[in-house]
Amino acid sequence: MGRVSWRLRLLCIAAVVAMSMGNPSLHAAHALRSPWDGAVAVHASSPADTCAQPASLPQGIATSDYYSDAAHSIVDPARLHAYEQSVKVWHDAAQSVDRMADRYRATGDVSLAACVATWLDSFAGTGALTGTMSSNQSTYVQGWMLGSFAIAWLKTRDASSIPAAQRERVGRWLADVAVLNRQYYDRRGAKAKDTDAKNNHRYWAGVAVMAAGIGAGRKDLFDWGVDSSRIGITQITSDGTLPLEMARRARALHYHLFAAAPLVTMAELADANGVDLYGEHDAALARLVRTAVAGIKHPSFFAERAGIAQEPVKLNADDLAWAIPFERRFPDPTLKALLDQLPTRSMLYLGGLPPG
Repeated sequence: MGRVSWRLRLLCIAAVVAMSMGNPSLHAAHALRSPWDGAVAVHASSPADTCAQPASLPQGIATSDYYSDAAHSIVDPARLHAYEQSVKVWHDAAQSVDRMADRYRATGDVSLAACVATWLDSFAGTGALTGTMSSNQSTYVQGWMLGSFAIAWLKTRDASSIPAAQRERVGRWLADVAVLNRQYYDRRGAKAKDTDAKNNHRYWAGVAVMAAGIGAGRKDLFDWGVDSSRIGITQITSDGTLPLEMARRARALHYHLFAAAPLVTMAELADANGVDLYGEHDAALARLVRTAVAGIKHPSFFAERAGIAQEPVKLNADDLAWAIPFERRFPDPTLKALLDQLPTRSMLYLGGLPPG
């Protein structure tokens, strides 16, 4: 009987191992961390009816870009208006989720975390972000919204008010959307002309897929995010610039700041899991941040290298709030003074308030 018992136990163990090898969500579940993990001082929930009805989102996204030149540096006002109208339903939903997630972090009210989970579970149930993407721009929006929702989830996922079944459905949906977004870039990476597989679009996809991977316990998605970050980091030159963003002509400075945002955020997500992206390529990420931030007050550097005067940077959260955790790690009085001028620190594409 003893031999049979041990044989049965070994067979069971082998079966579990085989199952986990075939399902990447099993062998990494809860193993991946985020900067928002840790105790939140919780208090009793508010009445259940304080959670508004989740927004109704379509499965697919139909939109197009808003530039009128090949360098994607001149904004066409009419096309910009059409774009803003086409993505409004997505931005409104993401802002609602982000605000609830940040209020939960600030107040500890677990009903807010439960409401975030309810909204994301509703999106999962209807297959939001999993339908047809009408254009390259639609895929970019898919990634931005995935990043926003995934980071809001990282801020709230540990709340005891979220049922296990709901937690599993949200994680599975985030992973499904991440796989779809990743596939776009994997297909385009083999073609030299497809610069969005190497420029800021790839970094934004990387942070979205990485955050979704952490939320879903998918190491393969996390690793793809790390690889995406390294694609950007290895392109940073000795003077702290990115050639593909410098090619954006009058918006070169703007796109250096825009590219730095996901790269810094990925470095924070990676650091929570023992991966030091800040130190790679001779600390290239710090060179990028310092060069881009210096350009806010002194854009002549970018004007000279891009060969054209730069559009002025208006200090708002989308331009600079991502640098908050960077400044915490690498104190800089000039950067801190700029951060102190921000009217808000919430970034839509990065799930609201940054860590730190």
